[in-house]
Amino acid sequence: MKSHPIYLFFKKPLAAGILTFIGLLIVIQIIAYQKYVINENDQKKEIINHVNLIKEKLQALVMYSYTATKTLAYIVERNGIPTDFDTIAIELLDRNKYFDVVELVDSEGFITHVYPLKNNEVIGFNILKSSTASSGALATIKRKDFFIAGPVNLKQGGVAMISRHPIFIKGKFSGFAAVVTKLSTFFNDLNIDASNANQFKYQLSRVNQDTGKEDFFLKSDIATLKNYAVPIEMDYGEWKLYVVPAQQEVNAAVWFALIGFFVAIFGGWGVWFFAGQSERLERLINLKLEKQEAQLSLMHETTSKQIKRSEANLNKAQQIAKLGSWELDLVTNKLSWSKEMFRIFEKDPKKFKVTSEAFFETIHPDDRAMVREAYAKAVKNKKPYQIVYRLKLSNERIKYVNDHGETVYDEYQIAIKTFGIIQDISERKEFEEVLTNSALLYRSLTSNAPVAIFNINMEGECTYVNEEWMKYSGMNFTESMRFGWHNALHPEDKDRVLKEWQEAFSNNCEFKTELRFLDKKGKVIYLSVKATELVDSKNNIYGYIGIASDITERIENERELLNYKNNLEELVNSRTEELNEGKEALLNLLEDLNFQSVELEKEKVKAQSADLMKSSFLATMSHELRTPMNSIIGFTGILLKEYAGPLNEEQKKQLTMVKTSGQHLLGLINDVLDISKIEAGKLKVSLYPFNYLKILEKTLDFLLPQAAKKGLVFKTEISQLHITLNSDERRVEQVLLNLISNAIKFSNKGSITVQVDVVDDMLITQIKDQGIGIAPKDLNKLFMPFIQLDSGLSRSHEGTGLGLAICRNLIEKLGGTIEAKSKVGKGSVFTFKLPLEPS
Repeated sequence: MKSHPIYLFFKKPLAAGILTFIGLLIVIQIIAYQKYVINENDQKKEIINHVNLIKEKLQALVMYSYTATKTLAYIVERNGIPTDFDTIAIELLDRNKYFDVVELVDSEGFITHVYPLKNNEVIGFNILKSSTASSGALATIKRKDFFIAGPVNLKQGGVAMISRHPIFIKGKFSGFAAVVTKLSTFFNDLNIDASNANQFKYQLSRVNQDTGKEDFFLKSDIATLKNYAVPIEMDYGEWKLYVVPAQQEVNAAVWFALIGFFVAIFGGWGVWFFAGQSERLERLINLKLEKQEAQLSLMHETTSKQIKRSEANLNKAQQIAKLGSWELDLVTNKLSWSKEMFRIFEKDPKKFKVTSEAFFETIHPDDRAMVREAYAKAVKNKKPYQIVYRLKLSNERIKYVNDHGETVYDEYQIAIKTFGIIQDISERKEFEEVLTNSALLYRSLTSNAPVAIFNINMEGECTYVNEEWMKYSGMNFTESMRFGWHNALHPEDKDRVLKEWQEAFSNNCEFKTELRFLDKKGKVIYLSVKATELVDSKNNIYGYIGIASDITERIENERELLNYKNNLEELVNSRTEELNEGKEALLNLLEDLNFQSVELEKEKVKAQSADLMKSSFLATMSHELRTPMNSIIGFTGILLKEYAGPLNEEQKKQLTMVKTSGQHLLGLINDVLDISKIEAGKLKVSLYPFNYLKILEKTLDFLLPQAAKKGLVFKTEISQLHITLNSDERRVEQVLLNLISNAIKFSNKGSITVQVDVVDDMLITQIKDQGIGIAPKDLNKLFMPFIQLDSGLSRSHEGTGLGLAICRNLIEKLGGTIEAKSKVGKGSVFTFKLPLEPS
């Protein structure tokens, strides 16, 4: 063998060198090629790792954005625009590092609330009329669900993604809840400087659903690098991510191949020159291969850890949000759950087998049909569904969940997969129930309160008024809401009250004032108003509550007292002058009376003149006595009201006796004056039409306390609803007052009936009582002056005996008649008739 020509040929140094050169060249080129493949794979893996990391962060951002915007939309849908919007926005920003701005948009598309407001001066900007923002906003409304829009160039600079969730109140679109994420914030979280990337260039784009054109977030020009685009599967539009090597460097394996070529030459030369060096070269090659294998192993381990860490972060986020995800493969009917689903349904992942049948067994029996129907309808209509239902857990416990699902279809519109999320909302349901019960209790208490109660929010808008407030203002509940309560203020008070309101709450002090309400009928009510702040458990002000009480009577009394005080001195001087004149007249009358008395004994004619003079004297004297009596009664009343200072109990008792005696004496003087005028023929009446029933009602209302004190009841029997009487209103009222007062005076039980009829143009009024009655022999004495049937020291009823005599003369003066019927112990009936029109 060793003598074989081939063996001998290779044993030669040149042949060995050539053979070594060829062998080394082949080996090195193979290694170079492997190196080339490894480098290419490393670069692709690095790009894939970057892409996966960014995709995971982006999907996490979507999930956080969905949760944040849905939470804010839910608050607005349930409670209206929150007065503590900044507080809620701060909490949302603190929870997630991706969010830069929180916004609220109204139903017209105008941005109404922004936090933080600094460098975000976009309030009033209309997104529905914006060429760049309208398509995403309209898509959100159309979907009636969460949507991410972008890229958006911000006014304060930079590019952002805007996540929006539509707000629907009672099925009507009412605006958006939105969060803004600057792309710089997103890349900073990845420790990537997109504007100055050395190793890779980055780009994020969203495919416009209307035009199919890509809208790029960054300024990097990647028009020629479309092959680096990686689609991102998201529910909210088609997105693409680019991670492009910054420089297209020559693969290190090329240099390795070139160097290997020279190494092969040197190796061949070395073998040719240094026989026996092949073993060392082979050892070096093996070491290099082992090192590369170690690098590959380390890279695989690092990538696996990153994937596990991302999965752990996603599970943690779902646990915090109490949000589980599920997926149903409609081809294999296989149902899969996330870890949070097992926690929500309180099932052991090792023991519980996830199937559609097991899932429906966990749903409350009363809700299963509803869930099946909602799912079937969503698949049929090819629309997402959202439904709230109950889970029936162990120990008969109930848990409320919000299930949101959507079905995916293939190119032939055949349903192939359904996926969704389920959120535990039991705490929210309990809170809503407590809130509803609290609101009902509050409204029940305020509706029955004897004072006006109102609520006003931080913007000065009225949010609630009770029944008493509406009674005072003359406005209904709807008219009073928002700034409508301003219309209840009296025009002369409005500017002052609104200014005081603003000053009080700008200085964080209590609001307290007196004002007037003017209703639609022109009625004015004086009110004392007090309002204070409403604060939550953290001492944050979220509105104001106030009460208003009617002080109209007090104001009128004060005004009357002021007028009385102002006119008191003038009245006293006037009455003093009248009294002095009356005294002089009285002396003159006495002289005349003495003169007439002497002449009376001589002539009957002069006696008749003396009788007339007596009546005239009584009339004049009664008038002069009545004037100072009014002053006595008035001043006594003022003292009893303690306007001049406090009184002790004995002083009050004595002054009350003085006032009572004065009123009794004044009544006596009035009766004497009336009978004197009647006998002197000086009584005059004024005839004019008036509402008789109104005078009767007024008289009964005046005497009602006196009757109630004795336990008597008034009854009326009236044949017509309206009676116009052409007579002297004051004198008719005097007759009613006398007759009904007598009925009360002489009755101790039962009722007093007033019967009114119109017969042949005559008004007939009967006052019937169930009192002590009158004997037949005394009926003819009733209408005689100064005659009382109960006389002597033991009489039990006060009076002068002039009342009925005055009534008879007044009725006859007015063209009517009066009569009485009675039975002892059975009661009495007094009847007077008056013509409706004087003859």
